[in-house]
Amino acid sequence: MKNKKDESGHASENWKIQKLEKIVLLISGQHIEASKYNTEGIGVPYLTGPNDYLNNKISPTKFTEEPKSLAQKGDILITCKGEGTGIIILSDREYCISRQLMAIRPKNIHGLFLKYAIQSQQKNLRLKAVGLIPGISRSDILNIKIFVPPKREQVDIAYIISVWDKAITQTQQLIEAKQKLKRGLTQRLLSIYSNDCRHWNTVRAGELFKVRSTKNHPDEPVLSVTQDQGVVLRDCLDRKINMTKSNTKTYKLVLPGDFIISLRSFQGGLEISSVKGIVSPAYHVIYPQKEINQDFFKHYFKSYEFIERLSVAVIGIRDGKQISFSDFAFMNLPLPSLQKQTEIAQLLNSLDKEVSILQEKLEKMTLQKNGLMQVLLTGKIRVNGEE
Repeated sequence: MKNKKDESGHASENWKIQKLEKIVLLISGQHIEASKYNTEGIGVPYLTGPNDYLNNKISPTKFTEEPKSLAQKGDILITCKGEGTGIIILSDREYCISRQLMAIRPKNIHGLFLKYAIQSQQKNLRLKAVGLIPGISRSDILNIKIFVPPKREQVDIAYIISVWDKAITQTQQLIEAKQKLKRGLTQRLLSIYSNDCRHWNTVRAGELFKVRSTKNHPDEPVLSVTQDQGVVLRDCLDRKINMTKSNTKTYKLVLPGDFIISLRSFQGGLEISSVKGIVSPAYHVIYPQKEINQDFFKHYFKSYEFIERLSVAVIGIRDGKQISFSDFAFMNLPLPSLQKQTEIAQLLNSLDKEVSILQEKLEKMTLQKNGLMQVLLTGKIRVNGEE
């Protein structure tokens, strides 16, 4: 690489600024009636949105023998409506596309380079998304301006960024493999119905846990119970929640190691708190009456088996109705020896730690890739590409 900039900080020699309308053909997707597609793999794959290309891999679930708008191999597919607006992926074959998508077909420009150039402006595209169902228009896409270097340099830039992409994809796949391993181990190690665990004692949840309803601690920090981040300080959440300080007198005290039952516990399990604070009176705060390994139950309360059993226990629940402690208290819970609880918890904690390290690595790699795209795609740093 070499540095070569004009006074504005961007490369000028042999580079042009082009609108996409000059260098692409834009194909809008069309709706296909449900009667015209199938899930048996017959016909042309029909893509309806970003759920068909999770983790940068296209995995269609619908097919049609009467395709309308067709994307070709090498086209850049972009989500233009709804959730995931602005997400793009390179087409690896012919696809029929719905009106939630558009296909950007490169003309006289390197396709992978173009993909990265558009991807670098993803944030700006999302800001343009308007309407009850947020979306971007054809003109939003065609009016995008990008820096266009000579062909050889396009190829070199695309190759450099693709190396980072491959490393990121490999890390994502490793994270998924570790998570799958943990799910399998969790099911085998914690299921009270598995052959390995049938000799364990079981106990009613109401005999093992007790409700904590201590109130009038308004000076403690307010906690939020989330399914993606667990129990966190409300002030640390990106989203702000309106709440007056006077309301907190009725909030319930939570101590480190306490578990919290929320309305959505039957979907994502109980959450354990590692911090002291207070939560809304709508939650049930519980703590163990006997000596246990909290991490063992942290994993068990997030296991598929427990969530399924809790879901059955509260069948018929409606939005706005809190899961009662009695719903939970009636359930049988596994109670192996404290030593066995500790051994299982340590194994599952070690897998969590491995995943956490990989996720931190992935975040750093993604930031570094974005920084690299910023300097390569604007010509702030030049590669040694030549015509």
